[in-house]
Amino acid sequence: MVNARWLAPGSASGLLRLADAEDVAAVLAGGGLAVLPTETGYMLAAAATIESAVLQVFRAKRRDLAHPMHIACASLEMAAHFAVLTPDARKVIGAFTPGPLTVVVEQSSELPDRLVTHEGTVGIRVPDHPATLQVIAAAGVPVTATSLNPSGAESRPVDADVLAELDWSTDQEVPVVVDHGAIRHTLASTLVALTGPDGPRVLREGPVSAAQVREILGR
Repeated sequence: MVNARWLAPGSASGLLRLADAEDVAAVLAGGGLAVLPTETGYMLAAAATIESAVLQVFRAKRRDLAHPMHIACASLEMAAHFAVLTPDARKVIGAFTPGPLTVVVEQSSELPDRLVTHEGTVGIRVPDHPATLQVIAAAGVPVTATSLNPSGAESRPVDADVLAELDWSTDQEVPVVVDHGAIRHTLASTLVALTGPDGPRVLREGPVSAAQVREILGR
């Protein structure tokens, strides 16, 4: 059973108190897990560069290892370190994030070749929540961008019952940052592939429409 440490943004801006942000970042950097809010729901976060931590997320969600997770970055600079950002990728990420959009691009050598990547590609997301971006930036690495629910189950706002539905591998302390008011979209993030010879492809339409993506890219 998880030992949740409940936290909330400590300022009107939506940021965590600095000590809390550093504590959550330290948990992630040490291979632990955290629950963080986004505009589309809560995500179960682990440092995407630590395979043992990512495996904990797969186990907690009972997720098939054949289905890699996307990653959440805090900035374009961080995304460019862990992925290959083409001009099109920079346009789309720059126009719609922080926000409900994920782009699939080529990975860099800084990421493991499994779990968060697929055939040399990675899904990049920059979530729209100040505390979440604050924690990711403090950790210095992207985190897993997967919803807080068992695979196949509906995503819900976090509480003790939701946490109890997951398979926690150990009696670990998990920081849980709560901000239910941050959830503004019921749909998952729009998913855009920017790899391959076929050009940009909207694989899943969400809050950002395919027409908006085409407009930004001038297509």
